[in-house]
Amino acid sequence: MIWTREQAKALTDRALSFSKAESTTVTLTGGERANLRFARNTATTSGASSGYSLAITASFGQKNGTVTTAEFDDAALQRATRAAEEIARLSPDNPESMPPLGPQTYSPVNAYFDDAAGATPEWRASAVGAAIELSKQRDVVSAGFVETQAGIQAIASSKGLFAYDRFTAADYNLTARTPDGTGSGWASRSYNELKQLKPEQLATTAIEKAALSKNPVGIEPGKYTVVLEPAALADLLAFMMFSADARQADEGRSFYSKKGGGTRIGEQLVSEKVRIYSDPAHPLGPTVSFDNEGLPLSKHMWVDNGVLKDLFYSRFWAEKMKKEPTAGPSNLIMEGGSATRDELIAGTERGVLVTRFWYIRPLDPQTILVTGLTRDGLFLIEKGKVTRAVKNMRWNESPIVAFNNIDAMTAAERVVSGEGVGGSGLAIVCPAARIREFTFSSASEAV
Repeated sequence: MIWTREQAKALTDRALSFSKAESTTVTLTGGERANLRFARNTATTSGASSGYSLAITASFGQKNGTVTTAEFDDAALQRATRAAEEIARLSPDNPESMPPLGPQTYSPVNAYFDDAAGATPEWRASAVGAAIELSKQRDVVSAGFVETQAGIQAIASSKGLFAYDRFTAADYNLTARTPDGTGSGWASRSYNELKQLKPEQLATTAIEKAALSKNPVGIEPGKYTVVLEPAALADLLAFMMFSADARQADEGRSFYSKKGGGTRIGEQLVSEKVRIYSDPAHPLGPTVSFDNEGLPLSKHMWVDNGVLKDLFYSRFWAEKMKKEPTAGPSNLIMEGGSATRDELIAGTERGVLVTRFWYIRPLDPQTILVTGLTRDGLFLIEKGKVTRAVKNMRWNESPIVAFNNIDAMTAAERVVSGEGVGGSGLAIVCPAARIREFTFSSASEAV
């Protein structure tokens, strides 16, 4: 069983009682997790772990020192506290250091589900077994990983702050390859609630894509209409929103900077179809109720009908700019439309269906131009039908351009991107989308 609120409070109170610093913050994290890995259609390793760690940050003015310990007897806590204080005294002033928060009010959320917390080795084995059996039936070779976890996050300060919340997660991903190595498919999902995870459905998706993508042909680079499955769109969403830092914008270092000074808050930057927000209580991506400083998380609009409504303000930058701090989002929700995936394909005269992206790297922060490769299933669409598998392509595109060229979207769903964004660390909910004029810059021989 994971630690209760009362157990966490007792430990953080005890740790704070040993402090001799001007102010102190302690953060308790940990819980239980278990996993099963498989490769070449065989289970290979399994494991389970449980444990907690306490980070103690001592402060003298703007001098800070942090020590982390996994031993919680009085002697160990005192040693860690003294060490944190010694580090703080020896440290230079941090001019951007902010004092610990005092008591906060948090809205109740529920990111913890008993079925995920109680997931058994037998359940993980059955999840993997379904993929292995189906892989053998379809003559493909699969590898993947399933993990379940239950954890807590607690923060307390000498100023009276105490925050506690708990969460669960169930993650499953697999890659399937044809024996000749020419075809590859992939699927991945992460949910807080175990019953939402459908291992056999995910395995079927990856394995069928592997079979369909066998012996791909090359196509010429250029601009194509694309149908991006949610995993691919999620990476564009993440790069767009991870760039939305208020300080970078105010200092003229980002796409969100206004010429002549200031930010582009209030401007329409992308299509009116685009609406992006964070909400810790969202049913598909619930999160804990506070960020890593203890700031309360609440529903917050970032982009509404294509208009930029806000940027991420740290506590330091918010104070400097006389703004309210915006707690770092623990999820990103992009609303979708009413089309189905098949309708997105049917409405495409000639284009490309993209399963996912990978190896994405930034090229230009002023335009959010990024580059990456397709992977694990790229298919040509002709006259509204998927006709054949094509070889992977390198692409160069800005999420801003892409989100201005959205034609239609499916309903939003919980998703893990090809780069792994959207797992238990940051929930992402987004749709599949049909996008015009997407730039493929060169061919790739990678599978």
